[in-house]
Amino acid sequence: MNIEVTGAAIARLTRREIASFARKVLLKLHRDAGVSIAFVDDETMTDLNRRFRHRNRTTDVLTFPGDETYSGEIVICVDQARRQAAEEKHSLATEVRYLILHGILHSLGYDHETDGGEMNALEERVREAVGLD
Repeated sequence: MNIEVTGAAIARLTRREIASFARKVLLKLHRDAGVSIAFVDDETMTDLNRRFRHRNRTTDVLTFPGDETYSGEIVICVDQARRQAAEEKHSLATEVRYLILHGILHSLGYDHETDGGEMNALEERVREAVGLD
Protein backbone atom coordinates (compact mmCIF):
# COMPACT_ATOMS: atom_id res chain seq x y z
CA MET A 1 0.00 0.00 0.00
CA ASN A 2 1.67 3.20 -1.19
CA ILE A 3 0.95 6.38 0.80
CA GLU A 4 2.46 9.53 -0.72
CA VAL A 5 2.70 12.68 1.40
CA THR A 6 3.66 16.03 -0.15
CA GLY A 7 3.55 19.71 0.67
CA ALA A 8 4.00 21.71 3.86
CA ALA A 9 5.32 20.10 7.02
CA ILE A 10 2.95 19.64 9.96
CA ALA A 11 4.14 20.51 13.46
CA ARG A 12 4.50 17.42 15.70
CA LEU A 13 3.45 15.07 12.90
CA THR A 14 6.09 13.58 10.62
CA ARG A 15 5.40 12.40 7.08
CA ARG A 16 6.02 8.87 8.31
CA GLU A 17 3.38 9.29 11.04
CA ILE A 18 0.94 10.75 8.49
CA ALA A 19 1.46 7.78 6.17
CA SER A 20 1.15 5.34 9.06
CA PHE A 21 -2.13 6.91 10.18
CA ALA A 22 -3.56 6.85 6.64
CA ARG A 23 -2.54 3.20 6.29
CA LYS A 24 -4.22 2.37 9.61
CA VAL A 25 -7.46 4.05 8.50
CA LEU A 26 -7.46 2.29 5.14
CA LEU A 27 -6.91 -1.08 6.80
CA LYS A 28 -9.76 -0.44 9.26
CA LEU A 29 -11.94 0.24 6.21
CA HIS A 30 -10.70 -3.01 4.61
CA ARG A 31 -8.97 -1.20 1.77
CA ASP A 32 -5.55 -2.23 0.56
CA ALA A 33 -5.10 0.73 -1.76
CA GLY A 34 -2.70 3.64 -1.75
CA VAL A 35 -3.55 7.29 -1.34
CA SER A 36 -1.85 10.61 -1.98
CA ILE A 37 -2.04 13.35 0.66
CA ALA A 38 -0.97 16.90 -0.20
CA PHE A 39 -0.75 19.80 2.23
CA VAL A 40 -1.35 23.26 0.76
CA ASP A 41 -1.99 26.85 1.85
CA ASP A 42 -5.18 28.96 1.68
CA GLU A 43 -4.32 30.44 -1.70
CA THR A 44 -3.76 27.08 -3.36
CA MET A 45 -6.85 25.56 -1.76
CA THR A 46 -9.03 28.50 -2.81
CA ASP A 47 -7.82 28.03 -6.38
CA LEU A 48 -8.56 24.29 -6.30
CA ASN A 49 -11.97 24.84 -4.69
CA ARG A 50 -12.83 27.45 -7.35
CA ARG A 51 -11.75 25.21 -10.22
CA PHE A 52 -13.29 21.95 -9.05
CA ARG A 53 -16.25 22.97 -6.89
CA HIS A 54 -16.97 26.47 -8.21
CA ARG A 55 -16.64 27.95 -4.72
CA ASN A 56 -14.37 30.97 -4.44
CA ARG A 57 -13.10 30.33 -0.91
CA THR A 58 -10.78 28.04 0.96
CA THR A 59 -11.92 24.77 2.48
CA ASP A 60 -10.29 22.29 4.83
CA VAL A 61 -10.09 19.20 2.59
CA LEU A 62 -10.76 18.28 -1.02
CA THR A 63 -10.76 14.72 -2.26
CA PHE A 64 -10.26 13.39 -5.74
CA PRO A 65 -11.39 9.73 -5.84
CA GLY A 66 -9.28 6.98 -7.35
CA ASP A 67 -10.10 3.37 -8.21
CA GLU A 68 -9.75 -0.13 -6.75
CA THR A 69 -5.95 0.02 -6.49
CA TYR A 70 -5.57 3.70 -5.63
CA SER A 71 -7.99 5.36 -3.19
CA GLY A 72 -7.34 8.83 -4.57
CA GLU A 73 -5.85 12.19 -3.73
CA ILE A 74 -6.57 14.14 -0.58
CA VAL A 75 -5.64 17.82 -0.42
CA ILE A 76 -5.59 19.43 3.03
CA CYS A 77 -5.35 23.15 3.65
CA VAL A 78 -2.92 23.62 6.53
CA ASP A 79 -4.05 27.22 7.17
CA GLN A 80 -7.70 26.16 7.52
CA ALA A 81 -6.75 23.11 9.59
CA ARG A 82 -4.80 25.37 11.94
CA ARG A 83 -7.85 27.65 12.40
CA GLN A 84 -10.13 24.68 13.01
CA ALA A 85 -7.72 23.16 15.52
CA ALA A 86 -7.66 26.42 17.47
CA GLU A 87 -11.47 26.58 17.38
CA GLU A 88 -11.80 23.00 18.63
CA LYS A 89 -8.97 23.47 21.14
CA HIS A 90 -6.87 20.57 19.96
CA SER A 91 -3.55 20.32 18.14
CA LEU A 92 -2.94 20.81 14.45
CA ALA A 93 -1.72 17.21 14.35
CA THR A 94 -5.09 15.99 15.66
CA GLU A 95 -7.02 18.14 13.18
CA VAL A 96 -4.91 16.83 10.31
CA ARG A 97 -5.71 13.26 11.36
CA TYR A 98 -9.43 14.11 11.39
CA LEU A 99 -9.12 15.56 7.89
CA ILE A 100 -7.16 12.58 6.58
CA LEU A 101 -9.88 10.22 7.80
CA HIS A 102 -12.59 12.48 6.39
CA GLY A 103 -10.80 12.68 3.04
CA ILE A 104 -10.29 8.93 2.85
CA LEU A 105 -14.00 8.35 3.42
CA HIS A 106 -14.82 10.79 0.61
CA SER A 107 -12.31 9.00 -1.63
CA LEU A 108 -14.23 5.78 -1.03
CA GLY A 109 -17.45 7.40 -2.24
CA TYR A 110 -19.06 8.53 1.00
CA ASP A 111 -20.79 11.93 0.97
CA HIS A 112 -22.06 13.41 4.23
CA GLU A 113 -24.07 16.00 2.29
CA THR A 114 -26.32 13.37 0.70
CA ASP A 115 -26.13 10.07 2.62
CA GLY A 116 -28.41 10.69 5.59
CA GLY A 117 -25.65 10.41 8.20
CA GLU A 118 -23.96 7.21 6.99
CA MET A 119 -20.56 8.83 6.49
CA ASN A 120 -20.65 10.66 9.83
CA ALA A 121 -21.53 7.46 11.70
CA LEU A 122 -18.75 5.53 9.97
CA GLU A 123 -16.30 8.35 10.64
CA GLU A 124 -17.11 8.18 14.37
CA ARG A 125 -16.62 4.40 14.43
CA VAL A 126 -13.28 4.61 12.63
CA ARG A 127 -12.11 7.47 14.88
CA GLU A 128 -12.70 5.24 17.87
CA ALA A 129 -11.08 2.21 16.19
CA VAL A 130 -7.88 4.14 15.41
CA GLY A 131 -7.76 5.93 18.79
CA LEU A 132 -8.72 9.36 17.52
CA ASP A 133 -11.40 10.25 20.07
